Amino acid sequence: MRLHDRLLLLPLFQGMTRNDIETVVAHTRLGFSKCGKGKVIIEDGEPCDHLRFLLQGECVATSVADDGSYSIGEIITSPEVIQSECLFGLHQRYTRTLTATTECSIVSINKNDVMRLMSEFDIFRLNLLNIMSTRTQRLSRHPWRKLPETIRQKIFRFIEMRCTKPAGHKMLKIKMEVLAEHIGESRLNVSRCLNELENEGVLTHSRAIMNIPALERLID
Repeated sequence: MRLHDRLLLLPLFQGMTRNDIETVVAHTRLGFSKCGKGKVIIEDGEPCDHLRFLLQGECVATSVADDGSYSIGEIITSPEVIQSECLFGLHQRYTRTLTATTECSIVSINKNDVMRLMSEFDIFRLNLLNIMSTRTQRLSRHPWRKLPETIRQKIFRFIEMRCTKPAGHKMLKIKMEVLAEHIGESRLNVSRCLNELENEGVLTHSRAIMNIPALERLID
């Protein structure tokens, strides 16, 4: 697939005409890079001075708790904008580590060029604002949602609140007692619930590692 066609698949460029895309490619300094399987694309805490796109491939985005007691990884597939909200604001650093699970192609645009594109193309500016606004609105609704009642619901909420999307493949590294403490349940009850979920085929767990192929299946 040609670069122009791939860019049109990205959320920030959707709605732009082919002529607009050709103008962007011709007058914007696009950085291209490839990462092999297992290579780190972005480190947690790395300065965010470029807007980066996963143009091709698949990677895992990993977040770690402040005290290091657990981490959550979620699979990101192309095409995808990588943490665009980190480009502006108080803390302009990435908050997740991205590691390639397949060979990945990355395109980056420096911040000055992003601001120029925002001023020149209304659709680019609106797409970026929509992405950021949607994430902000989703986060602002979290405190107002009904509290989960069952252990299954509590586990789902614990994972979902720490991910960028409430669906898809997630990997949780956490000790049973730490998870139990966070959701306010006994370790024994959490263990029983996880065994039931494993019997349903919703997840697998062993040695403080929980693998969830599709988080949405946890919703009961």
